[in-house]
Amino acid sequence: MAVKDFLLPDLGEGLTEAEIVTWLVAVGDVIELNQAVAEVETAKAVVEVPSPFAGRVTALHGDVGAEVEVGTPLVTIDVDAAAPADAPSGQAGEVAANAGVTDAVPSAEPAVDDAGSGNVLVGYGTTGARTSRRRRAAGDGSSTGPAPSAPAGPATAGPAPAGPGPRGRPLAKPPVRKLAKDLGIDLAALRGSGPEGVVTRGDVHAAARLSEERPQPAPAAVEAGSPSPTAAADRIPLRGVRKAIADKMSLSRREIPEATSWVDCDATALWELRQELNASQSAVAVSPLAIILRACVAGLRDFPGVNSRLDVANAEIVLQRHVNLGVAAQTDRGLVVPVIADAHAKSTLQIAAELNRLAAAARDGTVTPAEMTGGTFTVSNYGSFGVDGGSPVINFPEAAILGVGRIADRPWVHDGEIRVRKVVQLSIAFDHRICDGGEAAGFLRFVADCVESPTKLLSSL
Repeated sequence: MAVKDFLLPDLGEGLTEAEIVTWLVAVGDVIELNQAVAEVETAKAVVEVPSPFAGRVTALHGDVGAEVEVGTPLVTIDVDAAAPADAPSGQAGEVAANAGVTDAVPSAEPAVDDAGSGNVLVGYGTTGARTSRRRRAAGDGSSTGPAPSAPAGPATAGPAPAGPGPRGRPLAKPPVRKLAKDLGIDLAALRGSGPEGVVTRGDVHAAARLSEERPQPAPAAVEAGSPSPTAAADRIPLRGVRKAIADKMSLSRREIPEATSWVDCDATALWELRQELNASQSAVAVSPLAIILRACVAGLRDFPGVNSRLDVANAEIVLQRHVNLGVAAQTDRGLVVPVIADAHAKSTLQIAAELNRLAAAARDGTVTPAEMTGGTFTVSNYGSFGVDGGSPVINFPEAAILGVGRIADRPWVHDGEIRVRKVVQLSIAFDHRICDGGEAAGFLRFVADCVESPTKLLSSL
C-alpha cells in the first residue's frame, strides 16, 4: 500500500492557516484526481481544496471548525487503492503536484510527477482535467456546479426534498454553511428552498427566527451565590475573516499616524448622470459608487501620494503608477475588500461591471484570495448602511481610504436659493507620514468637484 499525505497548500498572500468549513469526502471514499476534498476558510475567502492524488481516503486530519496549518496533513490517501480510468499505466492512481504533498511511508517511486501543475486550488488550473464535481444531481448522477442562490422560501424541519450532497450532507454554499454554524442552525434539519433542495440564506434566517419564536423552557432555580443566568455571555472564537480584520485594523491604528478630512457635496448632477448612463445602455447597471470610483482614479493620477505606501525598511515612499481599487464589502463572513485591478485602464462602465461582479462574488463567498489582494487605494461605502458619514480605518499598508456616505435629499443652497438636492458626505483618512494635509484635501476636493460637476471628470480623462 502506497500512502500519501496531502498537505494543506499555501493558499496565497502569506496565509498560514485555514479553518475546515466542511469535508467533501469521508474515510473509505475512493476519490479521483482533482476532486475537491474539503472547503476551507482562510482570512480572505472560502475555497475548495482539490486532491492531487486519486485513491482511497484513509484519514481526515481535523474536524469541521478546526484550524489546520499550511504544510500539515489535511487528508491521507492510499494511492494504490484505485486508479482513474484515464490515468496512464504505472501511475497507480497518483498524480502528485509540485507542492503540498509528501510520502506518509517511504516509497521507491518519485513523489512528484511532471504532470502536476504545482497549484492545487480549484479555479487556478491543473494539467489534468477535473474529472468529477462535488455535487451530483438527484436521480441521474449527472454533474452540476454549485447551485445558484434562489429567493428564500420558508424553512421547515425534515429531510431535504431533493438529492442530498455527498454521504447525505445537505447542499449549501460555503457562506450559508458558515451562517448556519454562527446561528447554531442544523442544516440537516432544513428543507432547502433552492434548486435541487439547496439550502439558502433565507432558509437559515427563517429557521433562526422560528427558533427564537418558540417558547423557551423556564430557567432552573438559581442557587444562592451562583451567577445569574442573565449574566451569561456567548463567546465566539476570533478566527478566519474576523481575526484577519482584527489583526489588520489593530496594525493600522498602531502603525499609522492617521488624520481625517471630510466634505459635504451636492450629488444631484452625479445622480442624474447615473440615470442617463443606465437609460442609454442595458449591459451594465451603473451605481453612483461606480462613478465615484472613476473620479478616484482620475484624482489619484493628480495626487499620487494618496496612491502610495511607505517602505519603512528602506525609508522610501513608493509612488504606485497603477491603481488597484479596493472596495470594502460587508458579507455573512465579515468585512472583505475585493479589488478592481488596473482600474486606471478601465472606463466608467467597465469599473461598474467589475464592481457588480466582485460585490456578487463577495456576497456568495466565491471571491478568490487573488481578487482580494494587491489593492493600492480603498473606498468604503458605508452609505449602503444608511449612515451619513464616518471616519474609516486605513487598509494597511495603503496611504489613504475614502469613505462615502449615503446620498440623501437635503436642503442646499443652489443658485442663491435653498432647494432640495441630493447631498453626500465624503471623508478621507490618510497616513500623515506620507501625505500632507494639502495633498489629501486636494484629492478629496477633486473627487467632490467631480461629484458636483461630472463634466470635470469627463475633461480629466
